[in-house]
Amino acid sequence: MRPLLLCFSIAVALVAATPTYQVPRSERGPSSKFVNVVSNPGRHTADFVRRQEEPANGSSDVDPLISLSEQQKAEVQKATEEFTKPLGNAAIWKEAYDFDLERGDIHENRIFYHTLAFFQLVENSSLTLLQPKNIDGSYADQNVGPVISRALQYLQFYPAQLKQPQASDPGNTIVQLSPDPQQTIASFGASGAWWPNFLKDFPPAQQKNLSSLLFSEDWLHLSGYRYNLGGSGGVNDSAYASTPGRGVESFMTTDGAYDWTRDAGGFYYLKAANEAKLASITAFVNSMPSALTETKKPCGNALTAPAIPQFMAYLNEVLTHLAEEKIRIDYISPMNEPGNDFGECTQEGMSVDKTLRAEVFENLRATLNVSPSPIVQKIKIMGDESSQIASDAFPDYPSWLPPTLASKYIDAIAVHMYDWPDDATLLNYRQLVINSSLPNPPPPIKQTEISSFASASGLRAPFGWTGPKMLKAEYDPGINSALDMGRYIWQWLTLVNAESWDWWTAVSNVMPCSPSTVPSPNCDYASDSGFNDGLLYIDPAYATTKDYNFYFTKRFWVFRHFSHFLRPGAVRYDVPNEILPYGTVAVAAKNVDDVYATIFINRNATGQTITMKLPGAGGKVIGAVQTTDKEDFGTVALPVVGADGTFKLDLPAKGVLTIQFSTAGARAASGPGAGKRGIEEAGRVHRKREKRGGDWWRMR
Repeated sequence: MRPLLLCFSIAVALVAATPTYQVPRSERGPSSKFVNVVSNPGRHTADFVRRQEEPANGSSDVDPLISLSEQQKAEVQKATEEFTKPLGNAAIWKEAYDFDLERGDIHENRIFYHTLAFFQLVENSSLTLLQPKNIDGSYADQNVGPVISRALQYLQFYPAQLKQPQASDPGNTIVQLSPDPQQTIASFGASGAWWPNFLKDFPPAQQKNLSSLLFSEDWLHLSGYRYNLGGSGGVNDSAYASTPGRGVESFMTTDGAYDWTRDAGGFYYLKAANEAKLASITAFVNSMPSALTETKKPCGNALTAPAIPQFMAYLNEVLTHLAEEKIRIDYISPMNEPGNDFGECTQEGMSVDKTLRAEVFENLRATLNVSPSPIVQKIKIMGDESSQIASDAFPDYPSWLPPTLASKYIDAIAVHMYDWPDDATLLNYRQLVINSSLPNPPPPIKQTEISSFASASGLRAPFGWTGPKMLKAEYDPGINSALDMGRYIWQWLTLVNAESWDWWTAVSNVMPCSPSTVPSPNCDYASDSGFNDGLLYIDPAYATTKDYNFYFTKRFWVFRHFSHFLRPGAVRYDVPNEILPYGTVAVAAKNVDDVYATIFINRNATGQTITMKLPGAGGKVIGAVQTTDKEDFGTVALPVVGADGTFKLDLPAKGVLTIQFSTAGARAASGPGAGKRGIEEAGRVHRKREKRGGDWWRMR
């Protein structure tokens, strides 16, 4: 317990010395006016960001009762200095600090939040303070840092929840869109990993049906798709992905030759995404081909500088071939969760040191620029797909992001959110990206992967952070998990201004049962077994049961509110929290055909009635659809709009409601998912369901 006490003492000392950072007034949106944001453990290099002299760091004293080596003391000092660096330049920091003093802010939960952030930093650092020793004095492989971090997450109270302003009298507060346009929406998508390995065993008709479920206007209507460029070069090294199905065939075989017939399952759905004319298709890499790695495995490797040219040549060869096959790729992502080499080989993976990432992007940009294919030359680059915000992006970005952005090696920032960050952390993250981009505007931000958050029986703060249940996976196909996902989408669209949001895997087989052989129909219950990683599920025992149905979750339907009604090119407008009932958030956007969509997410156990006012004059509501525990995607009677443009709107308990409206002079709805046509499509889905029952899908 002594190392634990040491870390807590450091964290408490840091809290006493470290000021709380707030988003500067120029960056505060209506929904973040009073949200406190803790200081970021990372900082940009002076070569790329001009800054004034920063305030002195806080105390780094350690417990004198603990005997540390000089190396350990140096590591503690380094971690302490990084942790106490304020985010942004001194002028911004001073403004935020003065603002806090003026308000007499008490900073509820500040000590606890700093302690959590410290352990997230320790978890991914080189510190050995929490690492147990073997009998011979060497350090054991197991690091208990992640356990402590999860324990703190489990106990944490949601800090920004106490600061999030919401309407004190929502029944008499007018809800309306802010007039200033925000970001343009690019896409909502999901990845094609690793379910195509299973779907290739399904009957051809079912394979085609899944394409319809994912890409059709009648169903999920994805506008983005992520294709996994596999790393497994042959039968032998495919076995290194010990979890069944997670080894993906590479087009490069173990002997270094190319075989374009490989990964037939993945290519089938990549082609289907192209035929559906999705707005954004990304090819992403978990590991370079096993033929190019030192171990000849697609996992447990670290990319080295000498290997970069071969890796880039491989990517160019694959992208050129896909272009010749008339397969459109919009983005290439050359690394995925680069802080982890996935040495346990439960999946493909490759680490890339943070000091090497800018070089990778530089070489990739140079390779694409001189590609003999004009199509390949136009492919954009995204990165670095860090796994977590607090313990990956914060400490790693300063090493590679400023020089990468300054030289325009990448076109978009891609990041995952597997620490399930709260509002404060994400506001901090956006400011980090802004500062790293100076003196230029920040590039687009894409949230490219999230799943597997626990919620059914895990801790849920009333309407905020819903991180992992300690040390447990979870399966929850119901509305609670779907509402959590909806709020995560709201976070990234409104707090980070992300242009796209991707779920991890579209289809999963990690269910707690075989749905066709258990008493409970369709495994329609929450369980500590299984994962919240799919929008759709398939029977894990399909090879035996011959059950080739697709099993829906409420996440599928809630995600459809975004993917179907907020189409590429839509411009987002804020719906300030200050005018919404507590426990309710909203996302609004104007589509390219001038039809607005506003998505309300109500996590209260009771319905909420609000009064909404349409922008401009002569507006009318043209559609309403809701998802609840009882309804998948049900149409709702249209409200009556008064002469002043206001109307009453009933938000369902624990549900999502989307309304569509137009304003005077707007063009007629013409695009899919817009206006009356979008509502009619929702009706067709339900009529199909009633007509065909469960011929090839099963409803929750």
